[in-house]
Amino acid sequence: MRRNKIFMVGGILLIGLGSLFPLITEAAWFNIIFKIRKAINAGDSGHLILAAASMSFLYAMQSTFLFLGTILIIHYSELERIFSRFTTSIIFFLIIFLHIMNFTISGLSWEPVSTILALIIALFIFEKLFWKTNSLLHVSIVLIQVFFAFYWLNIMPVFSPYRIGQSDISFSIKIAALYLQASSVLNFTGFAFFFPFMFSAFTTTILFISYSQNMNMMKENYEKEREIQDMKAKVLENRIYKEVKSLVHDLKTPLVTIRGLNSLLALSKDTGKLEEYSGRIDNSVDKMSEMISNFLYETSRQKLQATELINYIRAQLPLEDESIKIEIKIADKLPDIRVNKIIVARAVINVLENAMIVPCKHAYKNIIFEAKPACNGLYIMIQDNGIGIKRSELPRIWDVGYSTNNTSGLGLPFAKQIIEENEGAIDIVSEPDCGTVVSIFLPSVDSFSSSSC
Repeated sequence: MRRNKIFMVGGILLIGLGSLFPLITEAAWFNIIFKIRKAINAGDSGHLILAAASMSFLYAMQSTFLFLGTILIIHYSELERIFSRFTTSIIFFLIIFLHIMNFTISGLSWEPVSTILALIIALFIFEKLFWKTNSLLHVSIVLIQVFFAFYWLNIMPVFSPYRIGQSDISFSIKIAALYLQASSVLNFTGFAFFFPFMFSAFTTTILFISYSQNMNMMKENYEKEREIQDMKAKVLENRIYKEVKSLVHDLKTPLVTIRGLNSLLALSKDTGKLEEYSGRIDNSVDKMSEMISNFLYETSRQKLQATELINYIRAQLPLEDESIKIEIKIADKLPDIRVNKIIVARAVINVLENAMIVPCKHAYKNIIFEAKPACNGLYIMIQDNGIGIKRSELPRIWDVGYSTNNTSGLGLPFAKQIIEENEGAIDIVSEPDCGTVVSIFLPSVDSFSSSSC
């Protein structure tokens, strides 16, 4: 509301400036008359052109002030809301009324025909420009060009039969040109200014609109990017929650073991059994401590048998869906590896979960989970018979948030990050309608001491 009042006050000041403009620029108008006399005395039509330029500029500035003032008052008041269907007509007639009032008060004659023509074009451009850019500065720049161009028509003798250029000064310039036999010079000069300035006005309008649209597009893209980042942050929070939930689920097994053994301790009187139960409780506590440490310290790695990692992954597989058949192939001799078991297992499980949720055209979804020794490491393969991935989409599957099946788009980037942090590698080969193969390599403990297979 306060902003509207400020603009309305600005509009009143502009109308006041436009109304007082002839009095403020009285010296400039006398200078125009002086140039006309000088042109007659010197026989030089150049002074007439200077007089015409000064007159057109003064008329253009006055009309621009009145136009902008009227726009501000109408646009930022209740009038636009009340007379929304007739706003343009109200602006048009109000500006004409202000010109007539100004002529009555100041005594300076005005040019009704050229002013009306300029107003029609100015209102047309205003409707296109202001609602696109919402910038009064842009509107002002274009308005000055339009009014300046049309007021050049007033000094052209060729338009005299059409009641254009009937004010005292315009008529004096044309009479002087007739006396100096320079009417053709004024006609040529008028066209030389009219067409370039009109072309400039429309070109400037197009440029301003284009600039405004580009800025709005950039703003929209920024807002969308921020929304995407917010969405990714929320999805990441959900991912962390899921990992924590998985860890809590894993911790339940040793906790149940501890609870059961503790109840047996209370019942047992056999000293040998007490020692056995105590040792098993210690092992369960160690497992819990290891799980928590692995989760809290992602960079920590432990030496373990690959079979231990594979068994841990198998224990986490969700097998509730009867339409999914998982074939597990585990080689007899797997190498020892040095990885963060909990985190790497979650990475592999993410890949398996992706294979489970990918759309499939077959009656059953077949997934092959294979683990076997490789050159200086462990090779894990996860293959599905889903719809596959297009070649054009393969380079983007590692991008955070990108997904081909309406998921969070965090599973594969998470898996890639974890595998590479554990000095491994992950690769995907896929063909549309043929399925996808994900290959994971984890280096063995002694891989750095051996450079060949």
